[in-house]
Amino acid sequence: MRAMNNKEDPGKRFKMAVEQNFDQSAGVYDTFEKKHHLFETLTKKLCEMNAPFEPRRVLDVGCGTGISTLGIYKSLKTPPIVYGIDISEPMLIKARERMQGKEGVYFVRGDAEKLSQYFHEAFDAVFYTASIFLLPNYRESIDQACKLILPGGVLAISYYDGLFNTKGRNAIIRAIPDLKYHYGTVSYEELMKCLTPRKEFKTSQIDYRFEITNEYLFDFLSIPAQSAGIFPKVPYIERIPLIRDLCDRLTEKVRPLFMGWKFVVSRKEG
Repeated sequence: MRAMNNKEDPGKRFKMAVEQNFDQSAGVYDTFEKKHHLFETLTKKLCEMNAPFEPRRVLDVGCGTGISTLGIYKSLKTPPIVYGIDISEPMLIKARERMQGKEGVYFVRGDAEKLSQYFHEAFDAVFYTASIFLLPNYRESIDQACKLILPGGVLAISYYDGLFNTKGRNAIIRAIPDLKYHYGTVSYEELMKCLTPRKEFKTSQIDYRFEITNEYLFDFLSIPAQSAGIFPKVPYIERIPLIRDLCDRLTEKVRPLFMGWKFVVSRKEG
């Protein structure tokens, strides 16, 4: 692992940290998914929002271990050609194993902020399943994605919105106000400011919230890439008891507890 240069820009340092955290996360990520099916559900719901549209060529940005790729592949009546891109090779190894034997599926290790360097043909749909908030230069990624989308095609995004009480208020702020927890680099408001001015796209959005248990929260936050956002300078093995304590405190003070996501679909006119 290369030592970080203090003179490197914050965005580059953040991307290096994301890569390292997800390199550590591949196994835990899949264990969580087998138990809770979160990322499969997010992908299926994005596909449902696009129905009856049936894209023939899809780009899956931040495909991780291929859960979203498989979700796209299975959710459409006619399996599309799917390209997945991710920065983490251990995640991509899992993705290739998951999609083995599926025709028309290709994986690329690369930087999601530089899509035009890897892809030169157009797509009917570009998906960001739980990934857009991990890109420091998300605007550049979206700009390039929009140029790759054919007229009539869609940009589909799932965005992690946080944890909430029954009144829809931020659960962590209300229960543990001294804890600074903001996962990712871009707020939802900033993301929408990037999307809504695009005259050639028509954007719709939906809130998705569901009740979670202490166990679900612990499993989710125990993913190395998640826990690093809360305790960034603490070694992973030392984060686990901290995560357990956090989950106990939060679920004790906020009952019931809800996880929130936002779905955004922008359709290109034409």
